[in-house]
Amino acid sequence: MPSLHTRLPVAISRYLHGCFLLCVCLCFPYAECTSLSVAAAYDFVIVGGGAAGLALAVRLSEIESHTILVLEAGQFPEDVVGAYSTPGASQLVLGTQLDWAFATPPQESLGNRTIVYHRGRGVGGSTLLNGLLYGRGSATIYNLWASLGNVGWDWKSVFPYFRKSTSFIPVDVAPFQTFNETAYSTDGPISLSYPSYVSSAATGFIEALQAINVSIVDDIMSGDALGTKEAPMVMDALHRRVSSYDGYYKPVRNRTNLTVKPLAQVQQILLEQQFHGTVAATGVVFMDSLTGMTVNVTARKETVLSAGVFQTPQLLLLSGLGPQETLDDFGLQTYLVNENIGRNLQDHCYFSLIARTEVDVSESQLYNRIDLLQAAAKEYATNHSGPLTSTVGPNYGFQQLSEAELQALGAQEIYESQNRTQQAHLEYLWESVYYPSQLPTSFSLYPPYRNESFMSLTAALLAPTSRGSVTLQSDSIQDAPVINLNYLSTEVDQQIALHAFKNLREILGQAAISQYTLGPNNGEVVPGASITDDETLLTYIKSTVIPVWHASGTARMLPEEQGGVVDSRLRVYGVQALRIVDASIFPVIPDQHIQGAVYMLAEKAADLIKEDYGLI
Repeated sequence: MPSLHTRLPVAISRYLHGCFLLCVCLCFPYAECTSLSVAAAYDFVIVGGGAAGLALAVRLSEIESHTILVLEAGQFPEDVVGAYSTPGASQLVLGTQLDWAFATPPQESLGNRTIVYHRGRGVGGSTLLNGLLYGRGSATIYNLWASLGNVGWDWKSVFPYFRKSTSFIPVDVAPFQTFNETAYSTDGPISLSYPSYVSSAATGFIEALQAINVSIVDDIMSGDALGTKEAPMVMDALHRRVSSYDGYYKPVRNRTNLTVKPLAQVQQILLEQQFHGTVAATGVVFMDSLTGMTVNVTARKETVLSAGVFQTPQLLLLSGLGPQETLDDFGLQTYLVNENIGRNLQDHCYFSLIARTEVDVSESQLYNRIDLLQAAAKEYATNHSGPLTSTVGPNYGFQQLSEAELQALGAQEIYESQNRTQQAHLEYLWESVYYPSQLPTSFSLYPPYRNESFMSLTAALLAPTSRGSVTLQSDSIQDAPVINLNYLSTEVDQQIALHAFKNLREILGQAAISQYTLGPNNGEVVPGASITDDETLLTYIKSTVIPVWHASGTARMLPEEQGGVVDSRLRVYGVQALRIVDASIFPVIPDQHIQGAVYMLAEKAADLIKEDYGLI
């Protein structure tokens, strides 16, 4: 989910952020943060305590004879924002100490805009601040992974790990809150459910999607990712966010063989040149932010990078692994040259149209008026009910473009060459806010903060052909990586984006949703119904597009000669005792929200590691 900070002017955002935390955090006391000492050596050292890192650590700690250390640069979430678990607060927690809030350099493909990219900085990683939407993707995506040389990563092989990581809590308070119970386990650590509050306009959005041949379905988690329904969210029976911290770590936090060290930013992987010419990882160096001390810790068996799609390649580069030119530019000792590290960044991106609505079907005023926010916070704190049980975007749909559509858009040939014709190509999302609020001058003729309500219809590209990159800003981990998203840099992506935007207008024109709008042109106020030519529409899209936060692919799992960084057992090529377990390794980005795929990856990685050491 994108950031509400991209939707609210800075002053209003900061004011409401403070008011919200004052309203809600009283019910969630803060904890004191103290420095936790670590031993000199562990069997497994995991860098990063996010979705993958915590899930992997918990599964490895099931082997009582082995010790596991997780090093996380951020804090335990309660030490920062006690109300991080409130679904409706997810957008307002952004910009706190739980957020890296990376800023890209000016993006040439987007008119030199700078994009803020929110990433979780805390025990739980981005699962502390994402939009709670869970997804898996089409079976064809994982079959494609396998066909690219990754044995054991086909849908049939990975589906058990999707099931193992999740459970489902039934709710039936609104239409389309269905699920297939066989797609989940009964005791998976990440519980999924539905919010208790759903706008009638959000339900109408699902019905309206049928106009563009997106059918209403009961399930999209069993290998067929196409269709529309209410979006399952990572939440418990009390409508609280379930992060990897909540679902995986907290139930087992007293295991004596599992240590999670917060405020420990890893600076470098310790590497040794072996006598026979190979390289081996022996541990890491980290900075204890509380004491200011630099600490070396040894990994007796393996070091695992789960630092995320931006910081995993950054750490590899700082440790002397990566493109030769980059290592030379920053005066870094070269241990191993791999030109693929930090390349091939793939991501989904969002853009929207905005319509005026009746007050009672949108929550946009909730984020503009402190009295409404106070009332909602009180209802949630007292009864775990009301609008704060949901995020701003609760309903979605996934569309596969037909062969004729792909042909007309100039995409058929490239999608065929990549085996990406049989998957979801576009996502459509209903959002109960004015998005984005900070529009370019030419599109800001209708200001958002009148005493009115709005909704946004949003689209995302799910099979982007544009590729970005990650590299270094300096030779220090204290400086953020340089992230080039490169959105909409290909003609194919631009044409598909235009097609999707026109579909948004088609959806808005359906009675199922237009009945809730106010004013002419089905309520459209931005970019405005008078704007119809492709050139201006594309300018609008480029001026407002933001990340969906699904970046992946910067250390891909592929044969080395085909651009790989890790093999099918997640081992870094040319380096002994070093693996990567996070979305960096995705060879092809899934065609849904990727949270489920990351948990699946961690579950499977745990079994691969246990197998390699004869532990199962």
